Amino acid sequence: MASAADRRRRPTRAPRLTVRGWALLAVAVGAFVATRYFARQEFAYLGCFLVAVVGFGYAWTALRRVQLTVRRRFVPESAPAGEPVDAVLLLQNSGAMRTPAVTWVDPASAPMSSTAPSELPALPGFSARRAGEPEVQRLQYRPDTTRRGAHTVGPLLLTFADPFGMARRSVAVGETDRLVVTPAVYDLARADLRLSTGDGSEQTARRLVGAGEPDVIARRYQPGDSVRKVHWPATARHGELMVKQDDQRNDQDAVVLLDASSFPGDDTASDAFEWAVSGAASVAQHLVAEGFGVRLVGFGERSADAIYVDVAGSQRVAYDLAFATPAGAADPDAFRAAVEDASLTSPDAPPVFAFVADRPGAEQGLQSLAAMSSHPVAFVVRSDADLEVGWAGGAGSEVGASLRRAGWTVVDVDPDETVPSVWRALGEARGLA
Repeated sequence: MASAADRRRRPTRAPRLTVRGWALLAVAVGAFVATRYFARQEFAYLGCFLVAVVGFGYAWTALRRVQLTVRRRFVPESAPAGEPVDAVLLLQNSGAMRTPAVTWVDPASAPMSSTAPSELPALPGFSARRAGEPEVQRLQYRPDTTRRGAHTVGPLLLTFADPFGMARRSVAVGETDRLVVTPAVYDLARADLRLSTGDGSEQTARRLVGAGEPDVIARRYQPGDSVRKVHWPATARHGELMVKQDDQRNDQDAVVLLDASSFPGDDTASDAFEWAVSGAASVAQHLVAEGFGVRLVGFGERSADAIYVDVAGSQRVAYDLAFATPAGAADPDAFRAAVEDASLTSPDAPPVFAFVADRPGAEQGLQSLAAMSSHPVAFVVRSDADLEVGWAGGAGSEVGASLRRAGWTVVDVDPDETVPSVWRALGEARGLA
């Protein structure tokens, strides 16, 4: 449903003359001039008649009311980028008069494109004395789902003219709705992840398959939690009250960090940022499928406390990332808190997968996290500007070099590459595939 602010933003447009209307006004002015020049009263009559016709058309469109109700639904309600979605509009004419010839457009917020203008079939009038409901007119179209995001669609924009075609008016009908287009998510090859043991001195390879055993997970205390569930060692370690949360999982938590602050904020349709969002969603869903609880941070919608597990968590990952936007302020403390919280789920240090832009200073909040992770991997996505001027290649970017020195495994990413191919190359480089 639309908010009050959405309703206030609706276009309320006064009638505007058509080319035909302006042409007749010009002829009327010429007739009045000819009346004075030729001293013939007939030209004045013609001018008055033309002005009256144009005035009638303008008044007709200004006073004509289109009493339509519109309901909109999307099938399915959300879908991955590029997948088809059907938008269904159900229109009813609650007015006593038959609707005029109308052209309709369903507007959408950028970067989604609005529909092309189409003719709306006339709807018969409805009398309150008649039993039942007004006749329903069903319209259907395929919205543009090429770009990820939470897109605002509506209100429906109707444009009609007077019978003589002198003036035209547009009115907004119905409410706005939101279509959520989730990022494209790819199936990734299964891999052995190198996870450190409790003291971090050894590396143990684990294949994450089969059913897990119950784990005890510590999380921050929330009002209503039982005192019997307080996890005292975790409370002493974090300096705040922590409680135990039982969960069935194969192994520990992992952290997927999408550093949205490192990407330029003036281009929400950046190919580099869209690759990072799609990569983060794919890796997160892959880890959930392998039995990890995933902590997804860095893009602003979720906190370090949110843990994605099981099928529901896997679906929620893509939905939450549909709202990710670039820019904003980086929060290294939130990054560190997510890794620290993930380390509570088992004696092993958590794997961390970071997605960051190749921009100077982007590595600042990530460098220290490598020492806290058993498997620190950073995908450094080069910017769209780099694509235009060419990339250094070879050793990669300065951001990548800095992260390598800090202990990260760095993958330099060209947005033209596919997520599965980059993941496969990472596995081959580390001997994981």
